[in-house]
Amino acid sequence: MVFMALLREVAEAEPDTLPTALLVIPGLFDDFDDYWNWSLICDNLLVQMGYEGLLQLATFHPHYLFDGENAADMSHFTNRSPYPMLHIIREADIEEALASVAEPDKIPQRNRRHMRRLGKQGLLQKMPALAQSRLFQDDPNTQES
Repeated sequence: MVFMALLREVAEAEPDTLPTALLVIPGLFDDFDDYWNWSLICDNLLVQMGYEGLLQLATFHPHYLFDGENAADMSHFTNRSPYPMLHIIREADIEEALASVAEPDKIPQRNRRHMRRLGKQGLLQKMPALAQSRLFQDDPNTQES
């Protein structure tokens, strides 16, 4: 399995040589629920392979929705990407980055507020290519201006 090989490669590499990796899977898991179930299996594999505490996964999908949020809320874009993707991150790097941040537990809420303030037009000004991506082409909730 490609995911297991990539986990092993990141875990065994020197951190400065391969600090992180992305597994982008275009053409698979268009349905978010299927993707989410697959990501849970991947997380379980990470644990079974003995990498818990060393590596962790961050999840991104074109139709990522935070539970309890309006489907059109821009906050979802903090976890959206043009294709389904897993980000394999070294926990030591996360800990190091968080050490210099006041109230790190509030980062997700701050990111979501920032995305709301930015809005669709602000996001597209910063990243114009997204207008032609699946993020805006596939999702009727983000079609409006």
